[in-house]
Amino acid sequence: MQVDQTNANKGTPYTLDILSLTSEARNSYGLRRQEYGRYRHHCTQRLHRIRKTLGFTHGKDKSFATRPITAETVTDEKYLHLMLFQAERAWGYAMEIKALSVALDDTRKQQHYMNRLKKAAKTAGELEALCSTKSGKVDVRSTLDAQAYSALMSGYVLFEAQQWQGALEKFSAARAIYDKLSLAGTSHQEALCHAAMDEIDPNIRFCGYRLRLAKDGVVNVEELVKMSAANKASGSDVLMREIEHLIAQTRQEKAQDLESIQWRSKTLPLKNPKLATAILAAQETAAELNNLQGATSEAKLEQFDKVLQAYAEAEKHVKKALKEDAVAAAKVKSSKSEQNTADLNMIATYINYSSLRHVIDRNLLLAKDVYNKLEGDEATTDRNEDVHYQNLVKAYDNVVQNLTAIQELPGVVADTILTSEVESKLLYYKAWRCFFTATAYSKLSRHVEAIALFDRAQSYATQIRSGLGRSSSHGAGNDTDSFKVTEKELQEIESKIRGRKCQVHAAWYLENGQEGGDGIEDKLSSMSLDEKSLDEPALIKRLDSYPTSITSKANPTVPHLVDFPPALQPIPAKPLFFDIAFNHMDYNHDALAERAGRPKAAQSESSGGGWFGSIWGRK
Repeated sequence: MQVDQTNANKGTPYTLDILSLTSEARNSYGLRRQEYGRYRHHCTQRLHRIRKTLGFTHGKDKSFATRPITAETVTDEKYLHLMLFQAERAWGYAMEIKALSVALDDTRKQQHYMNRLKKAAKTAGELEALCSTKSGKVDVRSTLDAQAYSALMSGYVLFEAQQWQGALEKFSAARAIYDKLSLAGTSHQEALCHAAMDEIDPNIRFCGYRLRLAKDGVVNVEELVKMSAANKASGSDVLMREIEHLIAQTRQEKAQDLESIQWRSKTLPLKNPKLATAILAAQETAAELNNLQGATSEAKLEQFDKVLQAYAEAEKHVKKALKEDAVAAAKVKSSKSEQNTADLNMIATYINYSSLRHVIDRNLLLAKDVYNKLEGDEATTDRNEDVHYQNLVKAYDNVVQNLTAIQELPGVVADTILTSEVESKLLYYKAWRCFFTATAYSKLSRHVEAIALFDRAQSYATQIRSGLGRSSSHGAGNDTDSFKVTEKELQEIESKIRGRKCQVHAAWYLENGQEGGDGIEDKLSSMSLDEKSLDEPALIKRLDSYPTSITSKANPTVPHLVDFPPALQPIPAKPLFFDIAFNHMDYNHDALAERAGRPKAAQSESSGGGWFGSIWGRK
């Protein structure tokens, strides 16, 4: 019977959710108000109840005998609870001593405080050994949870001992585990993992500060965690493999419940389990990207690569599913088989569409970085010579190609709302492409071509504005998945086009003078342009052949933005009552009249003499 029980225990590993147990106990028994004494008292009572339930008491007085917990002793998950709350009791006692002693100046209190922390770390280490993969007592998630808890307690000890490098490694290991565990569990477990990470982050920042690992005065937690993981021994590779295995298991369980996906107001059934798992993995990776709002560009680009790789994997599975469906349909055809093929084709469109959306976002992130180096806060006189406006042109040209690829996806043409949104966004990024191409020309003192390209960009903006009212009346299919150009975006590019075009007009006038300023419109009207060459990919190599449309005085049917220099316009004169200072100044009017070539008689006739003239002054 004992052999059968042992085999049963090996077949059904225990589950120890450390985060959930400690969070519930701490919040319920005092730690919401920092009452560490109350929490320590609760841990003591709970340990006593568990020992009585298990019959695992030490005895009293002379019959007292310590009973260590080993792997052979663990026949119930409550033995693991004993180890956990022993560590929690020691930690709570240490925090109580620290709370009662503001500065811990007393050597005895400081020693007592450190002894309790070391006791908590030692007990947590013993719990980790019981939950190791070698013992086989618990599942994979519980093993990782115990490792994170042990690393956290050890980090507290090293932190108080001012061993910053060791504390940083322990805190980073715990945070890395919680970060991965947040992807493999329920929503409640995910929230607990994020809360634990929020508590660890200040300790990591302080360790990085003491180790002088800050960049520009800012300590980046993500970079410190990666740095610590890179400096660890090969054991971390085993840990990460276990985490990835756990995430894959959890993902398969979720994929079984994922029966369909919603996209563009359509419900697409997922009958292939491998395809469902691949789509779920891509969605989770994309969700991780959305959480990197305040991260650096390098971290975002690295996550973009992971997202695109996940969607590429999903694309392989959907292609395989389409091939199998084609083979099955060739043998037997029915109405349901045709519907199944249509659903698979729409799922393939969804995967390609999502992949292209993230490619567009990645190119825009690269364009933003280049723009900040050229014109933003990072612009400096000694910037990298490899960064030019041609890099911006190339980035926006890639965006235009991606949007064109979205237009060519099967099923997109039937969606009129999506088609109109993609078309407006295509014009929007073509306008930016022309804008930066014109800026590149202006930097080369090619003012005629620059002004022509600014006019082309303005024509794109005009087309967007004409279609803005029509698209707004239809609404968007999904706000989170919309390509709609906003009024703010349109106003921004129109303002930049007008301002940059005025600068180029001024530069032309300064170089060529008044005659050159008059001749620029004639040069514009004489240019031969080709609309088709704008959409070709090799833009940077063929800047000289860039076309444009003409808006000038020579073509009054096309609106002209601004003339430089501006034409003179009459303005109202100052009222007579405001010219008070003139009445108190004495001019030699005779000398002024002679210099102006006016006779004295004409001067006297035009002068404001008489009684009213003496009142209001002569003008």
